[in-house]
Amino acid sequence: MKLYVIGLALLGSVASAQPSSPPSVSKHIEKILSKADGSSQATAYRVSPVRDEYEVLNALHLTPKSQALVMGEKPYDAITAVDPSGAERQIWFDISAFYPEF
Repeated sequence: MKLYVIGLALLGSVASAQPSSPPSVSKHIEKILSKADGSSQATAYRVSPVRDEYEVLNALHLTPKSQALVMGEKPYDAITAVDPSGAERQIWFDISAFYPEF
């Protein structure tokens, strides 16, 4: 499998715009969270649209730090996020539902 990292964008402005206490989780986001754990490409959260990515991060109490578009058999967003203790985690999102084919 070929793997290409297409880009990396800092999300400082998005991170600073995050509310201090996340809103309640919608049933739609609960469904996304119940089907995966986002820890790898194989267990990536399947989302459509991009807004779902940030709602998942909010539900997990994570603040985005950076984002990379990863192209393999299908496209993924790999977001490095920070939890309330300051620890970083990489969260994977399957974006094939809305990202154009390559």
